[in-house]
Amino acid sequence: MKNPRITPEEVGIIKRAQAGDESAFNALFHKYKGFVDNILFQYIKDMDEARDITNVVFLKVHEKLSTFKAYDSFGGWLRIIANRTAIDYLREMKNKTNVLGDADVRLPSEESSGSAEDDVVNRMTYEHLISEFDKLPDTTRKVLRLFYVNNMTVEQISEALRVPTGTIKSMLSRTRAKIKKSLNI
Repeated sequence: MKNPRITPEEVGIIKRAQAGDESAFNALFHKYKGFVDNILFQYIKDMDEARDITNVVFLKVHEKLSTFKAYDSFGGWLRIIANRTAIDYLREMKNKTNVLGDADVRLPSEESSGSAEDDVVNRMTYEHLISEFDKLPDTTRKVLRLFYVNNMTVEQISEALRVPTGTIKSMLSRTRAKIKKSLNI
Protein backbone atom coordinates (compact mmCIF):
# COMPACT_ATOMS: atom_id res chain seq x y z
CA MET A 1 0.00 0.00 0.00
CA LYS A 2 1.53 3.26 -1.16
CA ASN A 3 1.42 6.52 0.71
CA PRO A 4 -1.19 8.81 -0.83
CA ARG A 5 0.20 11.65 -2.91
CA ILE A 6 -0.49 15.05 -1.47
CA THR A 7 -1.81 17.93 -3.53
CA PRO A 8 -1.16 21.64 -3.02
CA GLU A 9 -4.80 21.93 -1.88
CA GLU A 10 -4.16 19.33 0.83
CA VAL A 11 -1.06 21.21 1.97
CA GLY A 12 -3.36 24.20 2.48
CA ILE A 13 -5.78 22.04 4.47
CA ILE A 14 -2.94 20.76 6.67
CA LYS A 15 -1.73 24.30 7.30
CA ARG A 16 -5.25 25.43 8.22
CA ALA A 17 -5.61 22.43 10.55
CA GLN A 18 -2.28 23.35 12.16
CA ALA A 19 -3.66 26.83 12.73
CA GLY A 20 -6.58 25.32 14.67
CA ASP A 21 -9.25 25.07 11.97
CA GLU A 22 -11.28 22.04 13.11
CA SER A 23 -13.15 21.77 9.80
CA ALA A 24 -9.78 21.44 8.04
CA PHE A 25 -8.75 18.71 10.48
CA ASN A 26 -12.07 16.94 9.84
CA ALA A 27 -11.34 17.10 6.12
CA LEU A 28 -7.95 15.44 6.75
CA PHE A 29 -9.62 12.81 8.89
CA HIS A 30 -12.16 11.93 6.21
CA LYS A 31 -9.54 11.95 3.44
CA TYR A 32 -7.08 9.65 5.26
CA LYS A 33 -9.39 7.55 7.46
CA GLY A 34 -9.57 4.64 5.01
CA PHE A 35 -5.79 4.72 4.52
CA VAL A 36 -5.22 4.45 8.29
CA ASP A 37 -7.95 1.78 8.67
CA ASN A 38 -6.13 -0.40 6.12
CA ILE A 39 -2.74 0.03 7.79
CA LEU A 40 -4.19 -0.94 11.16
CA PHE A 41 -6.10 -3.89 9.69
CA GLN A 42 -2.80 -5.35 8.47
CA TYR A 43 -1.76 -5.63 12.11
CA ILE A 44 -4.99 -6.28 13.95
CA LYS A 45 -6.93 -8.41 11.45
CA ASP A 46 -10.27 -7.08 12.77
CA MET A 47 -11.70 -4.15 10.81
CA ASP A 48 -14.03 -2.99 13.60
CA GLU A 49 -11.12 -2.86 16.04
CA ALA A 50 -8.91 -1.17 13.40
CA ARG A 51 -11.56 1.52 12.91
CA ASP A 52 -11.68 2.14 16.66
CA ILE A 53 -7.90 2.48 16.80
CA THR A 54 -7.99 4.85 13.81
CA ASN A 55 -9.57 7.36 16.18
CA VAL A 56 -6.60 6.96 18.53
CA VAL A 57 -4.23 7.57 15.61
CA PHE A 58 -6.03 10.76 14.68
CA LEU A 59 -5.98 11.96 18.27
CA LYS A 60 -2.19 11.59 18.13
CA VAL A 61 -2.12 13.36 14.78
CA HIS A 62 -4.20 16.19 16.22
CA GLU A 63 -1.77 16.54 19.16
CA LYS A 64 1.36 16.47 16.97
CA LEU A 65 0.14 18.25 13.86
CA SER A 66 1.55 21.58 14.95
CA THR A 67 5.09 20.09 14.81
CA PHE A 68 4.65 18.64 11.30
CA LYS A 69 6.59 20.45 8.56
CA ALA A 70 7.38 17.97 5.75
CA TYR A 71 4.08 18.48 3.92
CA ASP A 72 4.95 16.33 0.91
CA SER A 73 5.44 13.32 3.22
CA PHE A 74 2.18 13.59 5.17
CA GLY A 75 1.11 10.07 4.15
CA GLY A 76 4.43 8.63 5.33
CA TRP A 77 4.21 10.50 8.62
CA LEU A 78 0.66 9.26 9.10
CA ARG A 79 1.75 5.70 8.28
CA ILE A 80 4.49 5.84 10.93
CA ILE A 81 2.05 7.00 13.59
CA ALA A 82 -0.45 4.30 12.56
CA ASN A 83 2.21 1.55 12.58
CA ARG A 84 3.50 2.54 16.00
CA THR A 85 -0.01 2.84 17.42
CA ALA A 86 -0.88 -0.65 16.14
CA ILE A 87 2.27 -2.16 17.63
CA ASP A 88 1.61 -0.44 20.96
CA TYR A 89 -1.96 -1.74 20.91
CA LEU A 90 -0.81 -5.30 20.20
CA ARG A 91 1.74 -5.12 23.01
CA GLU A 92 -0.92 -3.86 25.39
CA MET A 93 -3.26 -6.67 24.35
CA LYS A 94 -0.48 -9.20 24.75
CA ASN A 95 0.22 -7.95 28.27
CA LYS A 96 -3.48 -8.12 29.15
CA THR A 97 -3.87 -11.65 27.79
CA ASN A 98 -0.71 -12.84 29.53
CA VAL A 99 -2.08 -11.54 32.84
CA LEU A 100 -5.37 -13.30 32.18
CA GLY A 101 -3.65 -16.46 30.95
CA ASP A 102 -5.29 -16.36 27.52
CA ALA A 103 -3.64 -17.28 24.25
CA ASP A 104 -0.75 -15.19 23.07
CA VAL A 105 -1.48 -12.18 20.87
CA ARG A 106 1.20 -11.98 18.21
CA LEU A 107 2.54 -9.30 15.99
CA PRO A 108 1.79 -9.92 12.31
CA SER A 109 3.74 -12.82 10.83
CA GLU A 110 5.96 -13.14 7.79
CA GLU A 111 2.98 -13.36 5.47
CA SER A 112 2.04 -9.72 6.14
CA SER A 113 2.42 -7.55 3.07
CA GLY A 114 4.17 -4.66 4.82
CA SER A 115 7.58 -3.22 4.02
CA ALA A 116 10.84 -4.97 4.86
CA GLU A 117 11.17 -2.71 7.91
CA ASP A 118 7.69 -3.71 9.11
CA ASP A 119 8.59 -7.37 8.63
CA VAL A 120 11.70 -6.99 10.79
CA VAL A 121 9.79 -5.23 13.54
CA ASN A 122 7.05 -7.81 13.37
CA ARG A 123 9.42 -10.78 13.56
CA MET A 124 11.49 -9.56 16.48
CA THR A 125 10.40 -9.90 20.04
CA TYR A 126 10.51 -6.87 22.22
CA GLU A 127 13.28 -8.40 24.35
CA HIS A 128 15.52 -9.02 21.33
CA LEU A 129 15.01 -5.49 20.17
CA ILE A 130 15.91 -4.06 23.57
CA SER A 131 19.04 -6.22 23.86
CA GLU A 132 20.21 -5.09 20.41
CA PHE A 133 19.32 -1.49 21.21
CA ASP A 134 21.51 -1.55 24.33
CA LYS A 135 24.53 -2.62 22.24
CA LEU A 136 24.39 0.48 20.03
CA PRO A 137 26.56 3.60 20.43
CA ASP A 138 24.98 6.49 22.36
CA THR A 139 24.45 8.71 19.30
CA THR A 140 22.74 5.92 17.37
CA ARG A 141 20.51 5.10 20.34
CA LYS A 142 19.54 8.77 20.60
CA VAL A 143 18.58 8.89 16.89
CA LEU A 144 16.60 5.65 17.14
CA ARG A 145 14.81 6.82 20.28
CA LEU A 146 13.83 10.11 18.61
CA PHE A 147 12.64 8.29 15.49
CA TYR A 148 10.86 5.27 16.97
CA VAL A 149 9.82 6.42 20.44
CA ASN A 150 9.27 10.15 20.00
CA ASN A 151 7.85 9.75 16.46
CA MET A 152 10.10 12.48 15.07
CA THR A 153 10.76 12.66 11.34
CA VAL A 154 14.26 12.50 9.91
CA GLU A 155 14.10 16.23 9.25
CA GLN A 156 13.07 16.97 12.84
CA ILE A 157 15.90 14.80 14.19
CA SER A 158 18.33 16.52 11.85
CA GLU A 159 17.29 19.93 13.18
CA ALA A 160 17.34 18.82 16.82
CA LEU A 161 20.78 17.19 16.66
CA ARG A 162 22.23 19.51 14.01
CA VAL A 163 23.18 16.54 11.83
CA PRO A 164 22.53 16.32 8.06
CA THR A 165 19.38 14.38 7.09
CA GLY A 166 21.47 12.05 4.91
CA THR A 167 23.50 11.06 7.95
CA ILE A 168 20.33 10.32 9.95
CA LYS A 169 18.86 8.25 7.11
CA SER A 170 22.11 6.35 6.68
CA MET A 171 22.37 5.71 10.42
CA LEU A 172 18.81 4.35 10.54
CA SER A 173 19.37 2.13 7.51
CA ARG A 174 22.73 0.75 8.70
CA THR A 175 21.36 0.09 12.17
CA ARG A 176 18.33 -1.80 10.82
CA ALA A 177 20.63 -3.89 8.61
CA LYS A 178 22.99 -4.57 11.54
CA ILE A 179 20.12 -5.67 13.80
CA LYS A 180 18.68 -7.88 11.03
CA LYS A 181 22.06 -9.53 10.59
CA SER A 182 22.67 -10.04 14.31
CA LEU A 183 19.23 -11.63 14.72
CA ASN A 184 19.60 -13.73 11.53
CA ILE A 185 16.50 -12.23 9.95
